[in-house]
Amino acid sequence: MQSGVKKGVNRWQLGLALLFGVFLIGMAVSMALASLRASRVVDVDYYDHGLHYDQAHNGSSKAGFDWVITASLAGDRLQVRVKDQSGKAVAGGKLSFQPEPGRAGQPAKLALSEAEPGLFQAPRPLSPQGELRGTLRFTRGDAAASRRLVLFN
Repeated sequence: MQSGVKKGVNRWQLGLALLFGVFLIGMAVSMALASLRASRVVDVDYYDHGLHYDQAHNGSSKAGFDWVITASLAGDRLQVRVKDQSGKAVAGGKLSFQPEPGRAGQPAKLALSEAEPGLFQAPRPLSPQGELRGTLRFTRGDAAASRRLVLFN
C-alpha cells in the first residue's frame, strides 16, 4: 500500500532555510564591516586617548588644570596658596569658599582676599561643631580649580 502523502518541501522547511540564510548573510556582512572599520573602544591606543583627551579636543591643556590649591592655618588666619605646576604663584584670580550643604552652624561665606600674588587670607573661621567643611574654588577668566577643605578648630 502506498500512502497519499507527498514528500516535498513544505512552508515551514522553506521558512527555516530562508531564516538561516538571512542569518548567515547578516553574520558575513557584520564580520566584513568589523574588519574594515575599528571602533575607538577596541583601538590599541584606547587608554592613551583617554589620558590625553583634553589635548585631543582642544589642541592644548586646559588652563587651571595644573593649579595646586593649598590651605593652612597660620595663627588666627586661614591662608590659601594657589600655584601652577612649576611652583609659580597664580595671581589675579578670585577665591571663594562654599560650605558643605546640610551642616548647621557653618559660616555662609568666607571673605578670602589676595594679600600677595597667589596668597589668599581670611580670619580663622570658627564653627560650633569644631570643624569647617566645604570647597575652595579658584577662578581666573574661564579657568577654574577647586579643592575640598576640612578644618578643625
